Amino acid sequence: MNVRLSAASLYLLTCLTACGGGGSDPAGSGDVLAVPPATSGGSGGEGPVEADAIILSENFGDGQFSNFDAADTEAFFSEAYKALADANPNDTKPSFYHPTCCFYEGDDPAGPVAVNLEQMGIVSDNGNPAMLLNTGRFSAGQNRPDLTGTDPKKDSTTGDDVATWGELNLSQPYRISFCVKETSGSRNMQVYVDNNTSSESKSYWGGGSQGSRIFNVPADQLVAGKRVQINVPGDILLDPEATPVDVRPVQVGSSTSFLQFRVEGGSSVIFDDLLVEPQTEDGQADLPACNVFVPATAPDAPDAPAVTAGDGQLTVSWLDVLGATSYDLAYGTADDVASATVVSGAVSPQVLVSLANGTEYFVFLRVNNAVGAGEWSASGSATPVAPLGCNLTAPGDITTSIAWSAWDGCVSPDTSGALVLKANTTGSLSYGTDEILFGANNNGTSTLDTTADSGARSKGDITGVVADADGYPQYFTLIARVDASASTARGLEAEVVFAAPSDQRAKLLLRPDQGSDGRIQLEKVLAGDATAQADQTMTDDYHIYHLSYTLLDPTDVSVVDGNNLLISVYRDGVNISDQFTGTPGDTVIAATGRSGGGGANRMRIGEDSSSGYFSVVDWILWSNAQSVAEMTADDLVGELPASIGELGFYAGASSSAVLSESFDAATDGDASTSDFFTAGYKSISSDAAKPFHNSTGGGSGTVFAGGSVSLANARFSLGDTDPATDTADTDTVTRGDIDLSQPYVVRFDVTVNPNPAADDGKCQVYVDNNTSSSSKSIHGGSSKIFEKSVGIIADGDQATGTVTIASSVGTATSFLQVRCDSKLDNPITIDNLVVEYQ
Repeated sequence: MNVRLSAASLYLLTCLTACGGGGSDPAGSGDVLAVPPATSGGSGGEGPVEADAIILSENFGDGQFSNFDAADTEAFFSEAYKALADANPNDTKPSFYHPTCCFYEGDDPAGPVAVNLEQMGIVSDNGNPAMLLNTGRFSAGQNRPDLTGTDPKKDSTTGDDVATWGELNLSQPYRISFCVKETSGSRNMQVYVDNNTSSESKSYWGGGSQGSRIFNVPADQLVAGKRVQINVPGDILLDPEATPVDVRPVQVGSSTSFLQFRVEGGSSVIFDDLLVEPQTEDGQADLPACNVFVPATAPDAPDAPAVTAGDGQLTVSWLDVLGATSYDLAYGTADDVASATVVSGAVSPQVLVSLANGTEYFVFLRVNNAVGAGEWSASGSATPVAPLGCNLTAPGDITTSIAWSAWDGCVSPDTSGALVLKANTTGSLSYGTDEILFGANNNGTSTLDTTADSGARSKGDITGVVADADGYPQYFTLIARVDASASTARGLEAEVVFAAPSDQRAKLLLRPDQGSDGRIQLEKVLAGDATAQADQTMTDDYHIYHLSYTLLDPTDVSVVDGNNLLISVYRDGVNISDQFTGTPGDTVIAATGRSGGGGANRMRIGEDSSSGYFSVVDWILWSNAQSVAEMTADDLVGELPASIGELGFYAGASSSAVLSESFDAATDGDASTSDFFTAGYKSISSDAAKPFHNSTGGGSGTVFAGGSVSLANARFSLGDTDPATDTADTDTVTRGDIDLSQPYVVRFDVTVNPNPAADDGKCQVYVDNNTSSSSKSIHGGSSKIFEKSVGIIADGDQATGTVTIASSVGTATSFLQVRCDSKLDNPITIDNLVVEYQ
C-alpha cells in the first residue's frame, strides 16, 4: 500500500514555495497559501482613484495566511502581497505596505528582515488574520520620494514638504474605519496622513488640530468588538452608535496621499477589516461584523471526509478549514482510528490513497493549525474496485489516410492482438525471457513499473518496423502519449534499430529524474557517442512525444561528418529539436546514430538498463512511410486514429467547435504555469491584455491544478470582456468573446464527485450573466441554461460522467459562467469543457 498526493495537492505544495509571493522562515514554516495579484484602484493599485470608488480595503490576508508567524508578516509587507502601481524606479522594495518601524534589522531595508511579532505583525483571531501594533508602525500607499538616506519612506517627511507622494486619493471627504479586536495599555493609537514619522508636525499638513495626525486616541478608550470611524472632515467615533470623541474640521489629504498607522510603545491594538472610502459611500455594511479577538485553539474535529472509490485507490476530499496549515489522514480496514495508518501533511482538500481493490477502507481526517493538531473526525468509507475495462483498438478502427501501427494501452503489449500493424493485422510485443512488468490498468492505459527490481529489464520487441530496403533513405515515425510525472527514477525507453545495411540505432529516453523537472535524451546519437538532451518538465501529467527519423546513405557525399541520421523532435505539437544539446538552434537534429544495431530492423519499448523505471502509457503509434516522416506536427493534426485515446494537439478542432478548455496550461493558453485567471494563460481575442477567465465569486473555492478544476461555493466566467461590471436585466447588448448565435451544446466531464445524491447543493451554467441571480442578464431568467443537484449532476443522474447541455440562448458576443453553490458538501472536479454547434 502507498499514498500519493493528487495532482492538485502536488501543485499546491509546489506553489507554496515556487509560485511567487510565498514567504517562509528557514525551517519552511509560514508559507503563504495564495498571493493575490497587485490590486488596482481601491487597494492602492493604479494610482489615484475616483472620489466615488473605494480607496482602500484590507482584511490583512484572509484565506492567505495560516501560520501567523514571522514569515506571514514578512509576506504582508512584500510587493508580492500588494504592490505599488507606479513605484519609483529607485525603490528596491515597492510594496504597498511599508514598515516604518520594527521590521528591518537596524531599520535598514537593505539589511535582513528581523520581524518582532511582539511589536507588529499578522496574528490569528481564532484562525482569521488581523494586525497587531505595539510600538510598530507602517504606511499604506507611500511611493518612494527622490530623497537620499537609508530609508526615504521612513522619517523623511517634514513640515517644509511642498508636495505629497502617495497613491491614495484623499482629495475629497473620506472615511477611515477599522474593527478593534483587542487593546491593552493607555498609550495612543495614531493615524497620520502624508507623514512617515512619529511627530505630527513633520508633514506637508503640519501639526495641531488641523494637521497630519488625524487620529490620536488612547488604546484603553478603544472598544473591542466595535468599528472606529475617522471622518475627514467630520466626527471621530469609537463606536458608531456613541458620541463622537473628536472632530477633524478640515480636509487633510490630496489626490496623491498616503496613510501611516502607529501604536505608541507600551500599548497594543489588534485591528482588522480596514476600509478607506469616500464619505458618500457605506462599504462598512458589506464587511464582516466586528467581534473581539479570540486566540486560536487547536481545531475541532471536522466532518467525516468524503471517500470515493476508484481502481486501486480512494479519492478523499473535504472542505477547507479556516486557519488550517495542513491535514492528516488515517486509513485502515477497521472503523477504528487507533489502528489506522496515519498520513501527514496534505495541503489541499483532496488526496488519492492507493489501496487494494475489493477491501473496504475507513478514512479519518484531522486538521492542523498554528496551535497544533485537532481531534479526528468520524470515518468515511469506500471499497476500491476495478473498472469495467476498455475497448481494444482493432484494424478497422484506424480509418485515417495513414496506415498506422498502434498500441492503445488497453491491454499489456505482450497480449495477443494488443498491437494493430499497418492498420490491417494484429500482433504483440515479444519479451523473450525478459520479465513482463508492463501491466494494463483497465482504463485504456498501461503502466511500466520496474522500481521494485531495477535490474528487471522489462522490454518488448517488434520486428520489421522499417520498410524493406536495400539501401537508403530509411524512414520511421514514433508518436507516444506518456505520463512520467509520478516517477522518481527513469520513465520509458523507445529504441528503433534500422534495417540492413545500416548498423545504426536511436534510443529515446524519458528521464523525469534528470534536470530540475525532467529531461528528454537521445542516447549516444551524436558524434563520439555523445547524448543529445533537452530539459522538459515531466512533473505535470501526460505529454505527447513525436519523433521523426530519416536515415541517409552514409557514403553520400552530401552527408557531413557522418551525420546521416536526421531527427525531428516534437512535444505536444511543438518542435523542440533546437533545444537539444549539440544542435542548438536547429529544427532538425543531425546525428550519427548509435552503432551496434546490426540491421535488426526492430523497435524496442520498455526499459533495458539496470535502473528502475515508472511511467504510464496511453498509446503509441508508428509508421515507416516517407510521407509521414516528412510531415510536421501541424501536418498530422486530424491524422491520428481517434480510437486510441486522448490526442491533445493532434486532434485538431471540429468545424462545429466553439470553445475547448482542458484547464491545462500545457495544452490550452500559453503552455506555461501562468495562473488560470490571467491573460498569460488565455486572453480575450480582441485584447491580449484581458484574461479570458475571471473569478466571479468565491475565488478560494476554485482550485485549478493537474489539468482540471475543483469547485465549491465558487463561480468563474469564460469570455467575459468586462468582468468588473455586473450584468443586469436592463442590459441591451452582450459583451462576450464566444459566438453562441447558433444552437449549441456545452459538455464537460465530472471526474471526482464525493457528494451523495441527497446533497442539497447544485451547480449551474449561465449565459451572459456573471452574477448568482438568473434574472440579472439580457436574457432574463433564461440565462440559466443548466441547474442540477450535484449528487446526480452527470447524464443519467450519475455522480460522475459527462454533463451535456443543449441550448440556443446567446448571441454572437456571449460569455459563459460556471457555478457550484454554497450548499455543496464537498467540491467536485470537472475537466474537458467543450462548446460546439449542434
